[in-house]
Amino acid sequence: MYLSDVSIKNFRILRDFRLRLNSGINLIVGENNSGKTALVDALRYALSVNSGEWIRIQDRDFSCGATSFSIQLKFEDITARQAAAFVEHLTHEKIPGTDNRRSVLYINYQAEQTTHLIRGARQIRTELRSGANAEGPPVEREARDFLATTYLRPLRDADAELTGGRGSRLAQILGSSERFGEAAVIENLLTTIVAANAAIVENDGVSATRERVQEQLRRLDFRTKPLSPLISIMGGTDLEQLDATERKQMFRAILERLQLLIDSHERYRGLGYSNLLFMATELLLLEQEQHDFPLLLVEEPEAHLHPQLQMKFLRALREGFGGRNSSLQSILTTHSPNLASKAPLENVIIMAEGKAFSLRKDETRLDAQNYVHLEKFLDVTKSNLFFAKGVIIVEGDGENILLSTFADLLGLPFEDFGVSVINVGSIAFAPFARIFQRVGIDDPENSAEWLGTRVVCLRDLDLWPEPARIAEGNIYGFQEAKAGNRQYWESHYADNAQGRLDWIASRKSLAGQNVRVEVADHWTFEYALARAGLASEVYQALNGNLDGYDELPADPELRAVAIYKDVATRSGAKTKLAYGLSSVLAAKFGPVISPTPENETPEQASARRENDQARTAARRTEFRAALPAYIVRAIDYVTGHEVPLAAA
Repeated sequence: MYLSDVSIKNFRILRDFRLRLNSGINLIVGENNSGKTALVDALRYALSVNSGEWIRIQDRDFSCGATSFSIQLKFEDITARQAAAFVEHLTHEKIPGTDNRRSVLYINYQAEQTTHLIRGARQIRTELRSGANAEGPPVEREARDFLATTYLRPLRDADAELTGGRGSRLAQILGSSERFGEAAVIENLLTTIVAANAAIVENDGVSATRERVQEQLRRLDFRTKPLSPLISIMGGTDLEQLDATERKQMFRAILERLQLLIDSHERYRGLGYSNLLFMATELLLLEQEQHDFPLLLVEEPEAHLHPQLQMKFLRALREGFGGRNSSLQSILTTHSPNLASKAPLENVIIMAEGKAFSLRKDETRLDAQNYVHLEKFLDVTKSNLFFAKGVIIVEGDGENILLSTFADLLGLPFEDFGVSVINVGSIAFAPFARIFQRVGIDDPENSAEWLGTRVVCLRDLDLWPEPARIAEGNIYGFQEAKAGNRQYWESHYADNAQGRLDWIASRKSLAGQNVRVEVADHWTFEYALARAGLASEVYQALNGNLDGYDELPADPELRAVAIYKDVATRSGAKTKLAYGLSSVLAAKFGPVISPTPENETPEQASARRENDQARTAARRTEFRAALPAYIVRAIDYVTGHEVPLAAA
């Protein structure tokens, strides 16, 4: 049995939430306040947790303006043993496309605010019922205990969880061991404790201390009722006089005195290893319960674990812990690109603004080859796209290095808008763009169901201008027009205008929903910069100075070809240009911050700052005009500086 579907209405940020889960791993990613914790808490409220944690509904659990919320959970693949536990709660629904039926279980948790106050707090009425429409009987305590989930909270105090004490989690884990289901094993433990207790009582130091305590009591108490104190780990209990129930109670008390340590050779390890130990014990309990309903909820498993241990933990989940717990279903929320890059892509669920977007094969535009590609190339650096509000997908190091500088100089720093630049290299745009596109909802009328991340694929035009072609008398030409690459320059000219339009349309074929494609105004990224208003800056960054720049052709196209020839033919020139241009542009178009004069009055300071701001604004305007238009459009779009247009 596994939890297949979740439907939530008016619970915190989850106003109308629906999600279909995988039977194995479900890795939920997304930025802060996207609804990840709300989802986990909704599951905890409806199922309860097997640690015995007390959960109390509060007013803040209701969506703003709502006085009730509902959580519906659907369970599938129910075994005969599980069906017996829920026989009166099952729903026998028709299998789509057939006349056959299957048994499923619906659990409906409903909460409603009342007008009654108890000790100043509003009374909240809750109900747990079965049935597809919550029309089934109430779910009794025993059935709910069967569904209780294991929950690992974020920033948990692992040391406290593994320390002995009344109701300790370690005692619960030990008590669930199959071996402790054998009476002989329990009897052996009790006998061992009795023997240890006798040795303690007879110890010279213990007995001497007991006698001194008794002597002090004689001075304090009446002689008519002398007391005989006892120092014991069993509380003075005689094992032979205990009945079966009392023996179980003593057994439980013994377990609650035990403590689990990370290493028999080193009593103390770091916080991360304490958390690893705690996870291991919880997973052991799940393994013992795999014939029931093993569900693991983990918030931020990366807390206290360095990246390599995060990978180890995820791999253990993927492999079902060596096959011993293949039925384990896990739901993990994370901010870790490390985990996001290593989880199977189909098991990733993006949360955004209270909605869930699964990357299952039947819910995205990704095809089979896209999944294969992403499994191989979606590394830690690229997987930060799962947490971004805006994404620019680029094909080279130059764009990857310079775009953030461009955004800063435009007064739209990416850090302020949650934008990530993803360098996919070469032309592998499709797999990354399709992550953000859903199936069957391209019509703008369905825009509310689109994944809200603003995505731009920044692509080169890849059409050579005629002056770049090697030809007799052309000292700037460096591209050889072979039979196989004629398309890269023939389509550029008016005599084949339709060919050029068709080429650009093919470059934009990935556009749709909130994914845009911006194609370079001219040829490639570096050439487009020189062809626009940054020719001198590109030349200076490439050569270290402007010596010889005035000797270049005055024609913008020919001058750009002459500059780009050095970029394209020098080894490592593109990377050098990117870093150098970043410094050149910052010096010329960056914010103006004039020095503070001595003895400056407040009025003078205010005037100076206003002047600096005016000059900075003028520089931004000048820089915006100098940039290629397609780059400006891309930055404006991902930062929300422009209203998004579907498939623009």
